[in-house]
Amino acid sequence: MFRPLIRIVIISCSVIATAINLSLTQQLILAPSRNARYALLKDEDFLFDFGKGPSSELSTGGYLAEATSETFPALVGQGVGMAVGILGPCGFNTPHTHVGGSEFFIALNGTIHSYLALEPPPINSGATPRVINHTINALQATIFPQGSTHMQINPSCEIRAFVASFGTDDFGRTQQFEALFSIPDDVLQDSLGNTLSPSQIDNIRQKIPSPVMKSINQCRVVCGMPLHPEH
Repeated sequence: MFRPLIRIVIISCSVIATAINLSLTQQLILAPSRNARYALLKDEDFLFDFGKGPSSELSTGGYLAEATSETFPALVGQGVGMAVGILGPCGFNTPHTHVGGSEFFIALNGTIHSYLALEPPPINSGATPRVINHTINALQATIFPQGSTHMQINPSCEIRAFVASFGTDDFGRTQQFEALFSIPDDVLQDSLGNTLSPSQIDNIRQKIPSPVMKSINQCRVVCGMPLHPEH
């Protein structure tokens, strides 16, 4: 008695969603049950290729490929997400945060340096954050709590890889310097104690690098790579 009714509901939801041109992710979010979501997915929708995910080239220092509900709709309702990163020689995954969830980070090969700034206690929110530095070797892991600022550096001349898993399909990513320098100049000037002029602020904005870049001049010298222009 109930199975035909469930099938009618699933078909109706699918027809309505298709009629108003909803994306597959949007249709899955609106589906009333797990079985309704499964009915919307083809067999090939359950496979994700990190090697073909949106990414920057190794020439910029590395690349990131992220499996989220947007890039891999089958994750909707599953409560998981994942990113695979490649750091080229002297690669730098610049300071960022994930407001959507905590990150469980594992190095797959070689050594990666990580930096984590924890939130200060609520009774003293202006305190200097506690900073935790780690040298993460192959198959070692660390945790970056939700909302914390963190970054990773490849200090070697070889390519390094890592996997980051999340307990959400929508972990997000906010680049800290892009966020800071996106606020109005006068507010930014006051926040920085009027140590920068508007022209200096604009100059910094234009030089903020991509999320994954080649960095650390000492490493670049060792690896025979050119230094940044200002050096």
